[in-house]
Amino acid sequence: MLSALLSGFATVFQPACFLFMLFGVVEGIVIGALPGLSGSIGIILLLPLVYRMPSDIALVMLCGVFCGSMFGGSVSAVLLNTPGTPSAAATLLDGYPLAKKGYGGKAIGTAAIASFVGGIISTLCLILIAPQLSKIALQFHAADYFSLTVFGLTMVAVSSGKNIFKGLISAAAGLFIATVGTDPILGASRFTFGNHYLMNGFPLLPVLIGIFAVSEVLSQVGSHGKDGSDIKGKQVKNLLPTFQEIKSFFKISVLGGILGVLIGIIPGTGGAISAFLAYDVAKKVSKRPEEFGNGSLEGIAACESSNNGTTGGALIPMLTLGVPGDVVTSVMLGALVLIGVKPGPLLFVENANIVYAIFAGMFVIQFLMLAVGLGFARVAPYVLKVPINILMPIILILCIVGAYSQSNQVYHILVALIFGLVGLFMKKYGYPGAPLILGIVLGPMAEQNLNRALQISKNDWTILFSRPISLAFLLLAAVFILMQIRSTYRQSKAKSQVAV
Repeated sequence: MLSALLSGFATVFQPACFLFMLFGVVEGIVIGALPGLSGSIGIILLLPLVYRMPSDIALVMLCGVFCGSMFGGSVSAVLLNTPGTPSAAATLLDGYPLAKKGYGGKAIGTAAIASFVGGIISTLCLILIAPQLSKIALQFHAADYFSLTVFGLTMVAVSSGKNIFKGLISAAAGLFIATVGTDPILGASRFTFGNHYLMNGFPLLPVLIGIFAVSEVLSQVGSHGKDGSDIKGKQVKNLLPTFQEIKSFFKISVLGGILGVLIGIIPGTGGAISAFLAYDVAKKVSKRPEEFGNGSLEGIAACESSNNGTTGGALIPMLTLGVPGDVVTSVMLGALVLIGVKPGPLLFVENANIVYAIFAGMFVIQFLMLAVGLGFARVAPYVLKVPINILMPIILILCIVGAYSQSNQVYHILVALIFGLVGLFMKKYGYPGAPLILGIVLGPMAEQNLNRALQISKNDWTILFSRPISLAFLLLAAVFILMQIRSTYRQSKAKSQVAV
């Protein structure tokens, strides 16, 4: 393992790989800092480039975007009281009060240091846990993999919004879209309506661009988003907290990082959930709980270490099981499919060089994120002032170019625009996009493994319940659905009592 990890570091420090990784970190921080955008959009904008790059370099660069966007969201949370990403929603509780007191630089510096601590912890856990989990996953049979996809879809669906049924509808729609094309068993065309473009199904890259990026552009333009002009001051100063201040929030950062990893491993959760959980835990264990909500460095550290802790945690199920841990890793899973890398336990056998390049890259990325993040904070006010009527057309043009570049077909641009309208409709009516994309990505895997399991059992559906691993995943999926329904019912009942 050590020799493989050293080989990974040798790959990462090659000039081309290092520069692309640095580019990914910078792009992630910028995208994360811009309100309304997120790491998933940052990755989508790079997919046309990734499609033509060596696999290890491409994935290390995407990891840089992932980690950079997590920290980037804290910059606008501190300066604008608007989280750049959902994962930074808890950061503004203490970040903005500090900025109003004139300590915005110190808040951003604390966020950068805590993000570094959480990222290092998550990388260590990724290296230690992922290979062991992949060995266990090698024992999975076809029925187990099918039940795993059901569990992954369920987790993402129930945790992607307030309405569990809308999440499940999105997942089901994704599975249906995945059936468009040619049946892998019989070779018959399905739902193509005589259109030869649909024989291979909907192309994944334009669908990703449409659901996440184009829909966000349309949504921002329609809502006349802020341009960041309310930022006061031209420069953020005094970025580094004192040694005593770092010492005071270091333990909280370690705790937040560990919580972030544990939450990130659970498919469908993500940084937002871990940040609020870590904030609540930090407030309970802190010696100064009265400062929380009024500008506590411990509060910022807890949030930022935990949401960066989820990065390595979310990569664990994606790499070992092929089930993403959050929305960003859902898009990364699509990127893996695009470049021909099949995630799962065999990835550690067939493409060990890629896996250990990711491990080494995640280490180096944390140091780059710390350095670039502190430097970026000085120019953040200028970046955040980019008017929405300039930024969104640029992003839309990049989306169109990205959709066209995969195969040089206008049809792909049309698919991106159509799914952009679909994504806008879903945003408007509260249907989450992540379950839809995950359904499209995991649909073929679910279908193939279900067919294989039924062939082995001679069409005996009880094989899904007779195997312990398969039964465990199905029971977990059912439990989480029931728990979410119960939670939703209690919340609605509480609101009705308050209204009365």
